[in-house]
Amino acid sequence: MNYKLGFFWMIFCLSFFTACKKKDTTPSTQTETVPTGQLKFHLHTNIGESEVDAFGIEMMMPDGRMISVDMAQLYISDIQLVKLDGSLYTVPSNGVLKVFESESVTIGNVPVGNYKSIRFKVGLTPTVNALEPSTDGYVNLLNQSEMWLSSTAQPDGYTFLNFSGSIDTTSAKTGDKVAFEYKIGTNANLTQIEMPAQNFSIYKDVVGYVHMKIEYDRLFEGIQLSNNANLHVTTKADNALPIVETLKKNIQKLFIYEN
Repeated sequence: MNYKLGFFWMIFCLSFFTACKKKDTTPSTQTETVPTGQLKFHLHTNIGESEVDAFGIEMMMPDGRMISVDMAQLYISDIQLVKLDGSLYTVPSNGVLKVFESESVTIGNVPVGNYKSIRFKVGLTPTVNALEPSTDGYVNLLNQSEMWLSSTAQPDGYTFLNFSGSIDTTSAKTGDKVAFEYKIGTNANLTQIEMPAQNFSIYKDVVGYVHMKIEYDRLFEGIQLSNNANLHVTTKADNALPIVETLKKNIQKLFIYEN
């Protein structure tokens, strides 16, 4: 009888141990999905506090100088959200083209949460800047001939910011307007934008907006307008001129949160 009890006790222990071991070593097949919401930039094209309603309209700059705009668009890439603790979330994106005709620009789906700021670059990353406009997945972004630095996209690359029109260049600000054209590009002129702190939140399955103005008149700060050579940057060679360093610094000032 004792032998039988011992035998059954041994079988019970072996079965229990095997069951426990199997349970402990079974890998989990569950994966966690981070909830997301869609992020969009809402960007107005402005001259000072006034929005540009249409191309070719004469407008007054904050300093009283008259200007009219014929083209105003730019690329935005390398977009990062700044979390409340200062860490960064990089949005998976090839980049976006902000055109005058559309104020809303879709950035992509980002994790739900609270953020205190955004960072991005005006222009395209060096990798994207080297692509042909027919590259799969990039056609809509790059096949825009007005954003090429020459008659073909390569080898000169893309225009990061295209701003043109006419402006009064006289010191009295009472003269006839003169044509200007800025096509800023090349990898050396990819410009980092750091927006100041302004909290915003992203909610699950909800479109969240960051509202900003692009005050293009700021591009002329520190530019001697009476020198016609300062009004035209249109080629890859032009983008190496000293005047472009001033234009790059001014690009950093273009973006302002909309109240």
